[in-house]
Amino acid sequence: MRKTIITLVAVLGLASLALADNPHYLRADPEFNDSNGCLTVDLKEAGLGNSGFSSITYALTCSANFEAVCVTRNGKNFVQGVPKQGTSQATSFQTLAIRNGQTNGSISLCPANFALPDPGCTGSQRLFIIEAEYTQCSLADGPLGTPSPLNSNDVFGGDVFISVQ
Repeated sequence: MRKTIITLVAVLGLASLALADNPHYLRADPEFNDSNGCLTVDLKEAGLGNSGFSSITYALTCSANFEAVCVTRNGKNFVQGVPKQGTSQATSFQTLAIRNGQTNGSISLCPANFALPDPGCTGSQRLFIIEAEYTQCSLADGPLGTPSPLNSNDVFGGDVFISVQ
């Protein structure tokens, strides 16, 4: 009986240490890159010292609206027709190591992660994105469950000219 009580106290003590962590974001800075159409979030999270993990897998999820066109082989002339718009949702994952109770790094979500609109390019025409807009973004830190530091009402993006083929 005494061994059971000591074991129970030890287990509860370890559990309380794990619960004593205070995971929180020190930084989560989203930035849209108009040269590749990606949304990148530079992040730093602290309070991970007793989490029991050596790394954390982050998930960046957004809805995105893309406008796509067909362009001639030389990449300079739009093909006659109406640009095609489409909206989809995607998630990108990035695993970051925990050091000294914190982690930092970046995670990106790019057009290649999404189902892009198909304007019907034929022959030597190439698909180009001319607008990318990310909305309803959230950042999750896996099993820690820290609330997303991103404002889901923020909109990131703008005009681009990116070949996707």
